[in-house]
Amino acid sequence: MEVKRKFSPREKLAHIILTVGFYDGIHKGHQEILTQLVKDAKLKGGKSCVISFTSHPSEYFSDQPLPLLTTWEEKKKILAELGIDLVFILPFTSSFASLSPYSFMKQLSNNLEIEEVVVGEDFVFGKDRKGDVSWLKEAENEFGYKLKTIPLLKVDKKKLSSSLIRQWLKEGKIEKASQWLGRYPTVLGKVVRGKRRGRALGYPTANLEPHPHKLLPAPGVYVGKLTLKEELYKAMINVGAKPTFGDSSFGIEVHIIKFKGDIYGETIKVELVDKIRGIERFASFSRLAERIKKDRKEADKILEGFNCLS
Repeated sequence: MEVKRKFSPREKLAHIILTVGFYDGIHKGHQEILTQLVKDAKLKGGKSCVISFTSHPSEYFSDQPLPLLTTWEEKKKILAELGIDLVFILPFTSSFASLSPYSFMKQLSNNLEIEEVVVGEDFVFGKDRKGDVSWLKEAENEFGYKLKTIPLLKVDKKKLSSSLIRQWLKEGKIEKASQWLGRYPTVLGKVVRGKRRGRALGYPTANLEPHPHKLLPAPGVYVGKLTLKEELYKAMINVGAKPTFGDSSFGIEVHIIKFKGDIYGETIKVELVDKIRGIERFASFSRLAERIKKDRKEADKILEGFNCLS
């Protein structure tokens, strides 16, 4: 898969099968669009092309960062696995935000020979969101493409969206988020030095400095799979405060099951498989250790059959 950060003034790319969107999470609804895009590109002998952006458009209008389901590196890997040929990552600037639907399509057609546009049936674009699938249909002849719209996926009568999956994660509904993402949600972070409380309890933990742009799940104790140096391990993950220690600060601690070693400074990825329980305050450290032992048994049960080293 080829990734470009801008259009070339000297090159107009031919035979483009196009979609446009930020595609945070690349959930099952997104996957239907992208799978159709790749399929049509192969049938037509063209290139599947995704136009995306360095930041979510809502960040520009709200001036607030949006916690993401997928970082760019994660998104790039997923798009490549889906078979996308070409991705343009464009900056979402004030001049870009002010483009009318016509100006936006004109800019694209000046740089790309677009044979087909594939979007979801609720797709909107351009200044004040004035462009939609009806607009794209009316503009087919002028710009020389054919439009293909993909029906929405519904969950409990609601449109499947990145916003809905964010809501589930904020509520700790890992199973539901996983079902509609088509994979487990992830937590990314760099291992930093902590207070070694887990070690004293017999369950050493890696303290994570979370990726600054990733959405974190609701506070609680989770079970998951951890990737470290391309190896997979079973893990328990504590997200949130440590009330038994009188510590109300937010943190992420990962106990890697049956793992020994120094991993300070390593960047690791955790796939969240399920939530075991919420954050609790225990009357003593020994009671906490007993509960962690119970959590460990629950983790082993949930992860039974997973192809992990631990």
